[in-house]
Amino acid sequence: MVAIDFEEEDRPFSWRDYGLEDGLVFVVFWSMAGVVFIQFFTRYVLGSPLGWTEEVARYLLICVGFLAATIGVRKRSHIRIDLVHRYLTPPLTALLVWLVDVGQLVYFITLGWVTWKILPLMGAQKMTSLAMGMDVLYGVVLFSIVVMVLRQAWQVATRHSLRSCRKGSGSDAQGTRP
Repeated sequence: MVAIDFEEEDRPFSWRDYGLEDGLVFVVFWSMAGVVFIQFFTRYVLGSPLGWTEEVARYLLICVGFLAATIGVRKRSHIRIDLVHRYLTPPLTALLVWLVDVGQLVYFITLGWVTWKILPLMGAQKMTSLAMGMDVLYGVVLFSIVVMVLRQAWQVATRHSLRSCRKGSGSDAQGTRP
């Protein structure tokens, strides 16, 4: 039987564990929670829902999703499969991690380019209940993608090199993660 340690020690609080995007996600998330509460209160308590709350809550959820993805890139905590790493040698594992990171960078750049091309077209589209263009929402998405590109490029440049792939000393070569 496997013993579970419920007495995990918490690391002491450090501001270095958080980036600017953490604060931004915090503010947008609680703004969304406030809008959802207003929606609930006006619908079920007052019996007359405000028309704009559902649409705004939906757009804020999209913003939270993309802004939170920047945190995932920074922490290198996006979903991945570690099964293959167990059966490869450290140099091959380091090379595989480097290739995956470069692939992610190419994906983020492509996603940013497509968003940049769509952004001017969305200015003509207006939100249903507010007199704002959809380009505001796409601007937040583009900002998030730019942050992801910069974070991923920094990680590829600082954590990986082809020389470290040959040695097997890439950042995740031994299965460790920051």
